[in-house]
Amino acid sequence: MTTPGRPVLLDWRAAIHFRRDAPCVLCGNPTPLRSHDGEAAHEVCAEAWNAAHPGKTRFVSDAQPRKRTSGGDHA
Repeated sequence: MTTPGRPVLLDWRAAIHFRRDAPCVLCGNPTPLRSHDGEAAHEVCAEAWNAAHPGKTRFVSDAQPRKRTSGGDHA
């Protein structure tokens, strides 16, 4: 559950999020990061934007891989 006004931390560790520096669309400072839509944006700036605009979808997190669980003996 998310709390209004509290940023949800984004996970942009995948290589697809890194390119040549460009101005962040939110603060104007250079960043190599790109959103899923290709917008240059710092994760912190994107998280703050998401918190300030509840109910709107502009910046999303990468899908989290499922964790492996030990399900018994596998040979």
